[in-house]
Amino acid sequence: MYRILRAALSLMAVGLSATQTVLAEPVSQTILNPETVLQTNLSTEKKPVQAKPRYYISLIIDDMGYRYQSGKRAINLPANITYSFLPYAPHARKLANLANHKQKEIMLHIPMEANNGKRMGPGGLTSSMNKAVFSLELEHDLSAIPYIKGVNNHMGSLLTQQMEPMTWLMEILAAREMYFVDSRTSGKSQALKAARQYGLPSETRDIFVDHDLSEKAMQQQLALTVAVAKRNGSVVVIAHPFPETMHVLEKWLPQAKAQGLEFVYMSKLLNIRKGIRAQRKMQKRLTQWQTRKQIKSN
Repeated sequence: MYRILRAALSLMAVGLSATQTVLAEPVSQTILNPETVLQTNLSTEKKPVQAKPRYYISLIIDDMGYRYQSGKRAINLPANITYSFLPYAPHARKLANLANHKQKEIMLHIPMEANNGKRMGPGGLTSSMNKAVFSLELEHDLSAIPYIKGVNNHMGSLLTQQMEPMTWLMEILAAREMYFVDSRTSGKSQALKAARQYGLPSETRDIFVDHDLSEKAMQQQLALTVAVAKRNGSVVVIAHPFPETMHVLEKWLPQAKAQGLEFVYMSKLLNIRKGIRAQRKMQKRLTQWQTRKQIKSN
C-alpha cells in the first residue's frame, strides 16, 4: 500500500510539472513522502471557528402582578427572563399564564418581614409565626401562582436573618423540588446556608438594576452587570416592571447580547454554576494530588 501511494504521488508530481510552465520553486523530494503529504493536507483543512466566550445572565423581574400593562410589557421583553410573582397580586395569575404561554420561567416572590416594619402585603411570612402557621401560609402562597419553579424573597431583611424560619422554608421547597434565590436584602441573611443544608439549588442576587430609577443610574448598574458577568462567568440580576426600567431594558438587551451575554432562565443558571463549582473542586483536588506527588518524588 505504501509503494502504491508513493507511485501515485510521483505521477501527480510529474503531471503538475508537465502542465505548469512556471514554478515558484522546484518540487521538494520531501513532498513525495506520503506521511508528509497527509500531514500537509490535514494542516490545510479548515479549522473550526473558535466560539466566543459565553457570559451567562439570569435576569429576574420582581413584583410581578400588580399592574397588567406593565407586567405584559415585561413579559414581552425579547430574552429568556424569569418573572417572580407576588402571591395575591390582582393580575398575578393572568400574567403568569401569559408568561407560561410564552415559555418564560416563573417564580414566586414571597413577602417576608422587613427590619423597618414595612407592610408586606398578603401572604407575608413573619418571625412571630410558629412552624405550623408558617408552613400553612407558605403552602397557600405556593398554590397561589401556577407553574412556579422557584422562590425568592420580597423584602425579608428581618426574617432571612433567622435560621429557624429559613430551615422551615427550605424543607418545604426541597419537598417540592424547587430552587431558592436570596434577594439579599440583608448582609446577615441565613437563607443560602439553610438552603444548602437541604441540598436545595440556591443562589444569591448579585445586582439590583433599579434602586434609582434615573436612566443614568440604571445604565451604570447594567454596565456593572456586564463587568461582573465577564469577570465571574455569570451574574444574577433583579429588576422591576417599572416603566422607566422597561424603557432602559428594551434598549439595553440587544447591546448586552452583542457583548456576549447569554440570557438564561434561573433554573439553567443554577445548573451552570453547579457544574462550574464541581469542575473547580475537581481541579483543586487534582492540583493537591500533583503537589503531593511532587513532594514525594523529591
